[in-house]
Amino acid sequence: MSEVKKGTIAMTVAYLWWGLMPLYWNALSSASSFEIIAYRISFSFITALIFLAVTKNLKVFNIIKNRKKMLLITSGALLLAINWTIYIYAIGIGDYTQASMGYYINPIVSILLGMIFLKEKLTKWQIAALVLVSIGVIYYIISQGEVPLIALTLAVTFGLYGLYKKTAGLDSIQALTMETAILFPFSLAVLFFIGTRDGVVFLNAGLLPNIFIVLAGIVTLGPLLLFAEGARRIPLTRVGFLQYIAPTLMLVSGLILGNRFSIHQVICFIFIWAGLAVYSVSNIKRRGVTYVRQNNS
Repeated sequence: MSEVKKGTIAMTVAYLWWGLMPLYWNALSSASSFEIIAYRISFSFITALIFLAVTKNLKVFNIIKNRKKMLLITSGALLLAINWTIYIYAIGIGDYTQASMGYYINPIVSILLGMIFLKEKLTKWQIAALVLVSIGVIYYIISQGEVPLIALTLAVTFGLYGLYKKTAGLDSIQALTMETAILFPFSLAVLFFIGTRDGVVFLNAGLLPNIFIVLAGIVTLGPLLLFAEGARRIPLTRVGFLQYIAPTLMLVSGLILGNRFSIHQVICFIFIWAGLAVYSVSNIKRRGVTYVRQNNS
């Protein structure tokens, strides 16, 4: 199996995973957004640390001596913290529309970043697909009558995080361990503050919420590792188009949890899925041409 195919599969699974996560976080609705994000960071760091200890790979902390890599990792950690916090906040207030819209806008950001910083080229069909998707997103923004700050923040922070993963050249689990290690003290401070003020949910809730909190590390790290592996193997422009899987599933999750589609969302989706159809067909045709050339050579 080629590296590109492996990367595509890893990225697809990551976005399927992310798309269904609102259902998971909804099970912890008794906790505040900041408490949930603190659990995500804390148990992600603990889970990563256990994994490295089992695999005898704790030399990861030698990266601290490399200032350039630490600056990159700190930047990645900051982007991740902002993205997670805004996302959990949106889910916490039941705004699945802005949460999903952020990840609909995000692919456009990723594609543009790939073109600007990595000099990636788009075919005419990919450009057509991007135009269709952009029309859908722009229409939706206009239909809302306000700048969707939550959606834009999610889109830009995760787009930049993808660029960082693409260019940093760091081992996936090691980078994630260091990112969560940087954020770990802040998460403990948040939990301490919440605990002294209102009391934390962990150990004070029922068995199921406690299990969900402990598993937050695995649930968080799983798709991030797949994303990091995929980002290293495929063009950022392809990452951009694959990202539409997650927000679509987020909206489906919202429907399951009681949200409803508006006519504006339906129109937006028509343009987005038309763009994805154009992109998919162009990829199939290109692979067909490549296959014919290889067999004729």
